[in-house]
Amino acid sequence: MAEESSSLTAIESLLGDRYTREARLAPAFLCFFPALLLLVAWFADLQQVIPGLLTLLCIFGVVRWVSHIARGIGDRKEIDLFHQWGGKPTTTMLRSDPLAASPEDPIPQFLLREAQRTAVDKWYESQTGLHLPTQEDELVVKGDPGALDELYEPVVAWLRENSRGNKLVFEENISYGFQRNFFALRQFAIACAIGSLIVHGVAVLALLGLRGHGVTHPSWAALIAATIAIVAYLVGVDRYVREKNVKIQGFAYARQLIYSAIYTNPTNRKNKNVVV
Repeated sequence: MAEESSSLTAIESLLGDRYTREARLAPAFLCFFPALLLLVAWFADLQQVIPGLLTLLCIFGVVRWVSHIARGIGDRKEIDLFHQWGGKPTTTMLRSDPLAASPEDPIPQFLLREAQRTAVDKWYESQTGLHLPTQEDELVVKGDPGALDELYEPVVAWLRENSRGNKLVFEENISYGFQRNFFALRQFAIACAIGSLIVHGVAVLALLGLRGHGVTHPSWAALIAATIAIVAYLVGVDRYVREKNVKIQGFAYARQLIYSAIYTNPTNRKNKNVVV
């Protein structure tokens, strides 16, 4: 048991920090889950090989490379998403009229109310001596989400800097990173699942044709279980890995970022205008 524990610790250290493991590597490797499941179902001996293979991949930097690929794809997708949403979640929440967005927006419960924005403005002034951009400032760059983001970027940067070490912000950031990167890889994940099902079906048909010839094969229970798991995976990706889920998590992170920065000052805990 001690050897297994030390081996897992070594693998974990090679995989990088927690954000890298859960927000970048997990979505990338999750795409290959159907193929890995088939390999384990058809070749049981691989169960003993996988930990050593993973360590080897880490040593040669393959895992780190995969994490950068996943991050790059996610970053490119994020640019398109922000454009569709009318700006970044945090800057959208801080604007003077955030509810001016489409009434069909699926996340109105995450947007700041006017009283909340006033409270944030007063707190921000008390900490930095500056005010949030005004409605007049926003009108100057109206219609350009990128310019609006730049208008609020100093505020957001200050919020991020003063939320470092906050566990809730870190957790929400990981969740958002995972959702964003997995959504960016969605089509690839679906293709892997469908391809695995096709290969699995062909192999099963071939196995049925060889019945009675003394060919050894995995248990039918394992093959059926693998089929069910891959189908469930495919349905789950198709139904739950969507833009709406990324948007909800993005605004959840933004809200937590704003509130956590405010609550670093104990006197603001009593501010009744800020509703979590």
